[in-house]
Amino acid sequence: MNQSFIGEHLLPGQLGHLFVIVSFVAALFSAFAYFNAARREESTDGALWQKLARWSFVIQAVSIAGIFITLYYIISSHLFEYNYAWKHSSRGLPVKYLLSCFWEGSEGSFLLWLIWHAVLGLVVMRRGKQWETRVMTVVALVQAVLCTMLLGIYLGPEIKIGSNPFTLLRNEMQGAPIFAQPNYLEFIKDGNGLNITLQNYWMVIHPPILFLGFALTLIPFAYSVAALWKGEYKTWIKPALRWCLLGGAVLGTGIMMGGAWAYESLTFGGYWAWDPVENASLVPWLTLVAGLHTLVIYKSTGRSLKTTLIFFILTFLLIWYSTFLTRTGILGETSVHSFTGEGKALYWHLLIALALFLVISCYPLIRSWKKMPRVAGEEEADTREFWMLIGSIFLLISAIHIIFSTSLPVWAPLYKAVAGTDIAPSTDPVKYYNDIQVWAAFIIGVLSASIQFLKYKKTGMKAVWKKLALLIGISVVLSVLLVVGQKIEHLQYMAFTFAIMFTITGNLYYLLTTQKGKILKAGGSIAHLGFGLMLFGILLSGYKKTVISMDLAGANRNVDFGKKTFEENVKEGRENVLLFRNTTVPMGKYMVTYLGDSLVHNDPPLTFYKIRFDRRDPENNALLESFMLYPEAYVNPKGQEGISANPDAKHYWSHDVFTYLTSISNPEGKTDTSSFQPHTVRNGDSIFLANTVLVFEGLNNNISNKNYKAQTGDVAAEARLSAYTIDGKAGASTPVYVIQGNQATALDDTLRDLGLTIRINRIIPDQQATEIGIRQRAAQDDYIILKAIVFPFIRVLWLGVIVMVIGFFISWWYRRSEGSGRAAAKAPVTKK
Repeated sequence: MNQSFIGEHLLPGQLGHLFVIVSFVAALFSAFAYFNAARREESTDGALWQKLARWSFVIQAVSIAGIFITLYYIISSHLFEYNYAWKHSSRGLPVKYLLSCFWEGSEGSFLLWLIWHAVLGLVVMRRGKQWETRVMTVVALVQAVLCTMLLGIYLGPEIKIGSNPFTLLRNEMQGAPIFAQPNYLEFIKDGNGLNITLQNYWMVIHPPILFLGFALTLIPFAYSVAALWKGEYKTWIKPALRWCLLGGAVLGTGIMMGGAWAYESLTFGGYWAWDPVENASLVPWLTLVAGLHTLVIYKSTGRSLKTTLIFFILTFLLIWYSTFLTRTGILGETSVHSFTGEGKALYWHLLIALALFLVISCYPLIRSWKKMPRVAGEEEADTREFWMLIGSIFLLISAIHIIFSTSLPVWAPLYKAVAGTDIAPSTDPVKYYNDIQVWAAFIIGVLSASIQFLKYKKTGMKAVWKKLALLIGISVVLSVLLVVGQKIEHLQYMAFTFAIMFTITGNLYYLLTTQKGKILKAGGSIAHLGFGLMLFGILLSGYKKTVISMDLAGANRNVDFGKKTFEENVKEGRENVLLFRNTTVPMGKYMVTYLGDSLVHNDPPLTFYKIRFDRRDPENNALLESFMLYPEAYVNPKGQEGISANPDAKHYWSHDVFTYLTSISNPEGKTDTSSFQPHTVRNGDSIFLANTVLVFEGLNNNISNKNYKAQTGDVAAEARLSAYTIDGKAGASTPVYVIQGNQATALDDTLRDLGLTIRINRIIPDQQATEIGIRQRAAQDDYIILKAIVFPFIRVLWLGVIVMVIGFFISWWYRRSEGSGRAAAKAPVTKK
């Protein structure tokens, strides 16, 4: 039986779903038309098919824009009859975070991916020239597959294709009693809200950049398939190289933006925790960079063609495999920020998509394997191409180790079925990955500096050895100084230190002597230099980070830190300090005082906590430095346990003081059973409390308290009281007294950081006095548990990332501006 519901806005959802269907059909037809155009390139029919394909792709691009606009309208208009809007947004959400609602859900992240593919496809249509038909066949087919992720249609009762972002809430929660009422929307006052960890400016800009990086891996993949299809391996080099450089720059930027977000918003205790979701995005970047270097080899010597094609194909397949890992919920127990809600629906869908792309790439590769051009003979060991290939292989080995370990939840059940034993992930993933990856970084760093001094095809090694000997000597001296000065004790990190110094000095030397500072031609050296600086920052900030919040008194041993082993809880307990309000505790070279808290906003109920760090001269106790940090805590609502915490840090050139909360007092909401104590005051009178003095400044009828809502007939008065502590004025309170008819009401005001709640009990006109009621929370009832870490020289890490990305973009710009004649002249001469 059909039932009509009051207040629903059905048109936006119907329009949005129509856009989804049109985009899928148009993308599929565009792929079909481009395929026919590629097969008939020299005929009139081919031109007609190409024209149809272009118009179809434009239609799907417009439709995808329509999906985005419609969904944004639903979210920003708070149309909670739609499941996506209710699930990911709320009325109190700041406008700047509305876009973050898109990528909190799996459907929105697929939509973002679709948008970037549409934009890149339009660029290829305009600039692809003779490669357009074949490349765009692949691009349009991938678009069609991605569109299926949003279809949300059923093939029978059990098989669902995609998840429609325009489904109604009542359809997703069928059977819930509230939807038996036609006016159910009157009872849905607000949405579920955006995860507090996503309410950060990095999460507005990081996902679009990251997904642009994902999308850019499609173009080198499409060019690779097109080259195999066409049997043309020369003219594809220039466009593939440009797209690869752009993809490396953007994807690398997106990954490290994620690290910056983790540093500012998560309680990893840093910027990188080898979390499976982080790993899943890093691995395709490693193989893309490996493919970039082998493509340069092929461009210069005609070697490594097959290796390059494999790298580009593997990169794109790894993007989809990473999507499978992070979207199906298979990493739900091992990752703090993977998607878990859509797992069953997407599991087989993504596997089928992955299998499809595997077939359309591997079939032409296998078919063309023996026909591909190759250079006779093997590379000489004294050539640049030989060692560049070795470096690319080590990038691949690094990627294999990371993805193999990250995929433990996938292959561990198979291993158990065969061997009969369980394989558990490491309890300390940071140490596990670091101990292995440090050697890969050692080799890649050394090669990135030394290979540049070699030449393609043949090198005179005498002059090279002189340069390398000089650089090795300088690097050894710098490494010894650093190892001794920073007290680096582990052998692998001593070797890592040498690799870092060699990478930095080698690339600086090459940039200044060989390149002679010609920036446009030095993109590779600049990127390698940035890589060395990034490794330097990782060494200094990671190996030498110091936890200064050591619980020497053992007051904090019973705190629950989540799903961790006993040993981890003991270690975590020792690294977290219990702070009562207005008490001071030593942490490292600082004296730390918790001063109180302040409510940022009620929706969500976000509070920041005021913590003062003081550093004094040990000789005369003179104050050398003082600063405030404001880490935030958010009490998880709607049945979730515990708190979500946003860190805060004090940034110096030499180090960061990084803090976050692991627990707060009474996280369910700070209720207080203490009573209001009456104080009768006149203008100018003072009220003396523990650690606080309140000065009564009189009553007035101009109400400034934002919580007061005036009604007709009200008689209202507001008191003003200024609060002072030993450090000076600490705030002001404005309680309100309201008479409505014959009833008097007191509107309380709070000074949260002082633990005070203040109200007007009564006004005494004949005595020109006011009775003020004051309730003060005891300091021992207000506490936080804090972790504080000092990260030395972390700015070197961020500087290295910036320099590396700049190097990528310089190389991209240089390759982009190369003349076609010049590029053709440099095309490799190959022999079969």
